[in-house]
Amino acid sequence: MTATDVPALKATAPNFAMGKVSTVSRAAGQATLLTYQGDSAPNPVTGTVVRDAFEHYSFFQAGIHVDLTLSGPTNADNVDPWRTVTDSLSWS
Repeated sequence: MTATDVPALKATAPNFAMGKVSTVSRAAGQATLLTYQGDSAPNPVTGTVVRDAFEHYSFFQAGIHVDLTLSGPTNADNVDPWRTVTDSLSWS
């Protein structure tokens, strides 16, 4: 995953900082999880930039590949909402 995804993600997140790569279990099955941080786009009114945390999930099943990226301010409590979102993926 890192050889292909990291360069693309790095290009989209200013001040990219690599986190960890791990395997996680979700309702849809196993996924590869890549965590990283980057700066947000400037607020169009104030120009303020905040540091964001990202979780990039890659799911594979029966030849189908789904990428899911979640982001929010660093140090926000995103664990439960992000778990709800990633568990909502299903293969139909």
